[in-house]
Amino acid sequence: MTRGGTAKDEVPNGKFGYFQLRALPALSGRGQVLSQHLRESRLLQLRTAPHGLGSAEKRRPDFTEEQLDIVAKHEPGAYKLAGANKKHRRVSCAFQYQHAPHVWADQRTVRCRGHTFEGKVCNSAFSLVSPAHLDEEVARLRNHNGILDGPGCGACGTRFLAAPDEFSLNGAHQRTRDSKGNATKKKATPKAVRVLHKPCKGKKGARFSILLPQAGQKTTADNLRILGAVLNSAGITDMQRMLGTAATGKTIGFSRIYDRFAWLEEVFLAYEREMLHRWREKIECSGQPIEHCLSHDDMVLTVNWETATDQRNTQLNCAITADAKSGYVYRLDVDFDPRVKPLDLFNETYTDGQGGPRNLSQGYPGSKFGSAPKFSWQRPTGRLHEPQFFAACVNELEAFRVRARRRMPKKSKADTKTRNDLTVRVNGMKEDIRVIAEDWFGFPADTEAERGSFKGMTTDDFYTKAAHFVLLKEMLPKGRVVLTTEQEATLPNILPHIFEEEIREDRFVWLAMKFKKKTTKPEKLGKVKAYKKARRQFHNDGMYAGRFSPETDARTITEAYIADHMAPALRGTGPYSGSNYQIPSFPKLWVSAPTQASGELDKVVGFPILPRYLRRQVKRIPLDGHLDTEIREELAQWIYKATLQPASTFMNSLRERLSLADRAGSGGARIGGSYVQGAIFNPAMLISIINIFRINYNFFEPRVYTPPYEEIDDFAKAGKLMPRALRIPGTDEFVQMSPRARRSPQKRTPAMRHGLDARKLRKGGGEDVPDLYRVLYAGTKVGAKLDRSWKSPASKADSPSTDQSEIRTQTPEVATIPEILGIPPDLPSDDEQTATGT
Repeated sequence: MTRGGTAKDEVPNGKFGYFQLRALPALSGRGQVLSQHLRESRLLQLRTAPHGLGSAEKRRPDFTEEQLDIVAKHEPGAYKLAGANKKHRRVSCAFQYQHAPHVWADQRTVRCRGHTFEGKVCNSAFSLVSPAHLDEEVARLRNHNGILDGPGCGACGTRFLAAPDEFSLNGAHQRTRDSKGNATKKKATPKAVRVLHKPCKGKKGARFSILLPQAGQKTTADNLRILGAVLNSAGITDMQRMLGTAATGKTIGFSRIYDRFAWLEEVFLAYEREMLHRWREKIECSGQPIEHCLSHDDMVLTVNWETATDQRNTQLNCAITADAKSGYVYRLDVDFDPRVKPLDLFNETYTDGQGGPRNLSQGYPGSKFGSAPKFSWQRPTGRLHEPQFFAACVNELEAFRVRARRRMPKKSKADTKTRNDLTVRVNGMKEDIRVIAEDWFGFPADTEAERGSFKGMTTDDFYTKAAHFVLLKEMLPKGRVVLTTEQEATLPNILPHIFEEEIREDRFVWLAMKFKKKTTKPEKLGKVKAYKKARRQFHNDGMYAGRFSPETDARTITEAYIADHMAPALRGTGPYSGSNYQIPSFPKLWVSAPTQASGELDKVVGFPILPRYLRRQVKRIPLDGHLDTEIREELAQWIYKATLQPASTFMNSLRERLSLADRAGSGGARIGGSYVQGAIFNPAMLISIINIFRINYNFFEPRVYTPPYEEIDDFAKAGKLMPRALRIPGTDEFVQMSPRARRSPQKRTPAMRHGLDARKLRKGGGEDVPDLYRVLYAGTKVGAKLDRSWKSPASKADSPSTDQSEIRTQTPEVATIPEILGIPPDLPSDDEQTATGT
C-alpha cells in the first residue's frame, strides 16, 4: 500500500481479500477472462491455483483445451492493485496521522491482467467489496427486516418457527382460574403463552412469551378500514380522523395505527411466502421446463423530515422485479434498515465504552506504513451509506440539544448552568463523531438535501441490489431466467456473480434496454399509429408473398418485423452502451427495435449475456457491424421479450394510488426539499405500507393486465355478440337493436395468472379473489365466527366460496398459514370445494 492509494506491484499468489468482479470466466467467447477468479468461490473472494497444466485440468474440468493452454501459458491469478477515482480519495489527519496526514483511497480498484482469446490483456477494473456485508444484507431482506423471524430462544437464538419440535408450552398469561381452581372468568382468552426451549432449559432466555397476533385488538372492522384507507391514498392523519373523533368521539393515537400496519404486513408477508412456497413445489414436482421472463426497475421514494430542526428528506431506492407474463411483483426491496439506531451503532462500533476510539485502523505487518484506516469493505458500517450514517449521528444529537434546551427549566442560574453543561456535553459528542468521520475516514460534512433517518439507516445500494437478486433466485423454481433491466451502472458488477450457476448451465439471459420516457401524448400516439400501420402493411405483404399463412400467430409476425427492421444503435459514432457495459465479456452490439409497443418508444436493446451458442457470434460483431439474416432472426426473439412493462405498471399504480409515496419536490420560494402533505415521516412505516400494497396488488385486487404486444398483436379473444333492446318510454314494449360485440375483461389477479392457487371457486365455475377475512383471521375466534356464519343457508343458497383452507389438505407437508403465525388452524367448511391449479 502506498501513499495516494496506488500500487505498482501485482498481487502475489495466495489469498488477498475480497473483490467484485466485472469480467466473469463463465462468459465464454472472445474477450473471455481466463484468469482464475470465481471458479471455486461463489462470493467475490480472490484465490489462485497451483501453476501448471496438470493442476488446471483437475480443477478446471469445464475448460476447453484452448482455455487450459492459455491458463498454463499466462499463469492465473495475475491482478494489479490500482488507485480509485478522485471521489474516493481520503486524507486522514487525526490520531497517529495528526502530524503527518496520510492520503489514501477508501475504495480500491483491481485490474485483471489475464489474457483474452485475442492475446490482449483484459485490464477490466472491479472494486473491492465484502461478502460479509452481502450476507448481512441478504439476512436482513430474507425475512423482511426481521418481521418473519418469529420469536426465538434468548439463550441460543433458535427460532420457534424453524424448529417447533424443540419447544414446549410452559404456561399462559392472564389466568382463567384462581388458586383454588375456580374459574375467574367465563370466557377468558390468554393474551400470551409461555414457551420453553427444551435444549436450553435452565439458561437465561430459554423461557419466553409469544403474543397472540390479535392481542390488543379493539374492533375488527378498524383493521379493514385502515387497510382500505392505505390502499386508497389516505394519509396517516386521514386515518386518525376516520377512526377517531368522527367515528367514536375519541382521538386515536398514531401508535395504534402503526401497530395495525405491522400486523397487516406480518400476516400478508406470511401468506405470500406460503403461497410462493407451494407454487414452487408444484412447478418443480411437475418436471416441466419453465422460463422466467423478469423485468427489473428502480423507484425512488422520499420521506419527510422528522424534526423541524433538520429539514432534510430521506431518499429511499426501491428495487422491483416483476414477472412479464402475469404482472406478479416478486420483490420490492428498499435500501433502508429500520433496525439500525445510528448513534447506538456508532458507540458500539467506534468507541470502547470509556470514550476512546477503536476499530479504526487495519494493520499491515511488513508494509511501509504498518497500518492504515480501515477500507469500506473492512469497516463494520461498510454495508450502510456511511456519509449519511455519520451525519445522522450528528443531526440526532443536534435535534436533541435544541429540543432539550427548549423544554428544560430556565428560572434560576442553576437551570441555566445545567442547560449550558448539556450543550457542552452534546457538542463534545458531536466533535468525537466529526473527528472519526471527517478527520480520520475523510468523509466530508453532509450538507445535501437528503440525509439518513434517526429511526434507521440507508444502506449501500450495491449490497441491497445484490441481495435482492440473491433472494429472487431462492424464490424461483429451477428454469431459464430471462432478465430485462435498464442500463444501470451497478448491474455488470452484480448479475454475473449472482447468476454464475445459471450462466454455467446456460440458463440465464440478460437483456439491457433503454427507451424514450419523456414524451408528449401526441408524439406517443403518432409513433404508435405509424408502427401499427407499418406492421399491418408488413403482414399483408407477407401474406401475398407466401411468407405468412392465416394460421401464423401474431408473435411470429412481430418477430419477423423486428428482424427485418432492426439496426445497430450508436451514440453519434461511438458505442451506445455506457462505460460499465463496454467490457470484453459483453458484446459491443446494441440494436434499435422498430416496435412502438407497451409505451416503450424508441426502444434500444443490448445483450450483455446471451445463450452460449449465440454469445460467441454476437461478440464478433462490431458495434456498427452488418447483421446477416440468421443473426437478425436470433436476436429478434430476445428483442421481442425485452420489456419493463410489468415493473412500470406496478410503479405507476403505486405512485397514483398511494399518497404516501408522493415525490418530495421544491415548490415556491423554498430552498431544498419540501414537506409533502400526506407523506410519511417514518421510513419503516413506509416500507410496511408498500409491502401491504404490493401483496394486495398481487393477490386481492382484480385488475386487467395486458402483456407486451398483446393489444397490438390482437391476442385478445373476439368479443361475443350481445343482443340489445331499447324500451319505448311509457310502455312495456321494446325495440330490437343490432347486437354489439363486447369483451368481458379478465379481472384476475397477478397471482391467478401466475399459477398460484390463490383464489376461490364458485359453483358456476367462476373464480374470485381469496377471502380477505379468512386470510387475516385464520385460526382466531373471529375466523371461527365467520365460518359459522358462512354455513348458514342464506350464504349457501347461491354460490358458496372456497379459499386456501382446501389447498392445505392437498399439500399436508407444507406448513399452513396459521402455523406460520403461531396460531391453531381452523377446520374448513363442509361446503367448500377443492381448488385446482390455474
